[in-house]
Amino acid sequence: MNESINGINPSIESINKVLVVVAHPDDIDFGCAGTVAWLTEAGKEVSYCLITSGDAGGDNDGLSNVQRIDIRELEQNKAKKIVGVDKIHFLKQKDGMIESTLDLREKITRIIRKEKPDLVITQSPKRRYDRIYASHPDHLATGEATFCAVYPDSRNPNAFGHLLDENCMPHLVPNIWVMADENPDTFIDITVLIDKKLDALFEHKSQIQDHAKVTIMIKEWTGDMASLAGMEKGKYCEGFRFVNTQ
Repeated sequence: MNESINGINPSIESINKVLVVVAHPDDIDFGCAGTVAWLTEAGKEVSYCLITSGDAGGDNDGLSNVQRIDIRELEQNKAKKIVGVDKIHFLKQKDGMIESTLDLREKITRIIRKEKPDLVITQSPKRRYDRIYASHPDHLATGEATFCAVYPDSRNPNAFGHLLDENCMPHLVPNIWVMADENPDTFIDITVLIDKKLDALFEHKSQIQDHAKVTIMIKEWTGDMASLAGMEKGKYCEGFRFVNTQ
């Protein structure tokens, strides 16, 4: 799949299945929902894996954790349909307390071996001092655990050997696209998909009330990324760091 290295709208001919792994509901829609829509419109099968169900994502909302989980899972399920995604895995880890443990690596490895993606999209394990919101501790831990699950765990038959008894056979994921990396080299033009991205985001009603403010923010982010990619003014783009794991 090395033809996907770098550039705008890289070749995805060798990609059939994609797995997106993130920490919280709405992380995908902020980070890569336009790209997900681009992939599904191209006939690719995309699945989601959410480490938590966002039970800590509410300020004085008067809800119990169980109620909040139900709401946020429902919101993410509605959002995924807008961008053409059918399947989602909730690992139900504690929001705000994710650590890159062997247990979490095993859980992600199990999903990778079941889904057998050609590409994994995930959050960056590197802290960014210029964009601290992208470096939420849960994001960093999710990125680290996912990288470890891709290499070496999911391809190594001796890693979590009991998974073989579950018929979770080793699987090699050739590439990772990393969200929110400070040196993106792979860019997806989402100009015609920006409204789908925003519609998916606005399904997270418990988190987003001011649509106008978020619309401005998202268009600024994706406009800046398009400029970085060398695209003309008025274009919107999502960017990733390409990692070849082979």
